[in-house]
Amino acid sequence: MNRSMKAACWFLLLTACFWSPAVSHAYDEAAMQVEMEGNEAGVTFLEGKATLRPQDETHSVHLELNARLRNGDRVTTGPDARIELTFADKSIIRFDEDTTFELIDVSYSRESNKRYINIKMIMGRTWAKVSKIAGQKGGFDLHAVNAVAGVRGTTYRMNILEDSSTVVKVYSGEVTVQKPVKGPGRVEASPPAQGPHPVSGPGKISMEEWTYIVRAMQQIVVRPDGTAEKPVVFSVEADSNKWVRWNQERDAKSR
Repeated sequence: MNRSMKAACWFLLLTACFWSPAVSHAYDEAAMQVEMEGNEAGVTFLEGKATLRPQDETHSVHLELNARLRNGDRVTTGPDARIELTFADKSIIRFDEDTTFELIDVSYSRESNKRYINIKMIMGRTWAKVSKIAGQKGGFDLHAVNAVAGVRGTTYRMNILEDSSTVVKVYSGEVTVQKPVKGPGRVEASPPAQGPHPVSGPGKISMEEWTYIVRAMQQIVVRPDGTAEKPVVFSVEADSNKWVRWNQERDAKSR
């Protein structure tokens, strides 16, 4: 075998090793273990293309793996793209293709055990796995135009549909879903066991201020006009799709 053939063989061997599942998995895990400051979120998974428009900037740039995001940053994922953000408190949130979101408030202090994370969902789909730390103060909120979903420690997802309605599905724990009373901002989390405010009559909840506790394996639909259906149980089989299965696999790896 001449020298050129040997070189080609070595190149093919090294390429195969680099792109093998084991190496890709190790690289992915290494990215997930990068430490974040309390006021930032790290991009710990990136598939496809996404753009970042930093606060006070008019132009967007390509988002890179291991990038650090801070308050005011806006991200848009392209077709067939997915990204994962990890926060300093080990909470994880993922965004599907054709999704736009903005980090409104990212703050976590180990010393005071306070967490304030507020994310504005403009369009698309997201999946959140929020860490639960004993005695933790603050909150983790996802804001849509017509609903706010706030949690302490749970797994849930939010979809913003084309007609601007919002769907929240909870897989573990509880999520407080309420009508926004003001724009996204820093809000203390509600006590975890208070339950919903009384609402008279079946069916939709009126345009008045409302709050509902959505429990594990329940979903709630908030319509574009701000009215909300009462939480109902959803079918695991009907809910299963590539996006859900991928997130469940990622969650299992991060335990």
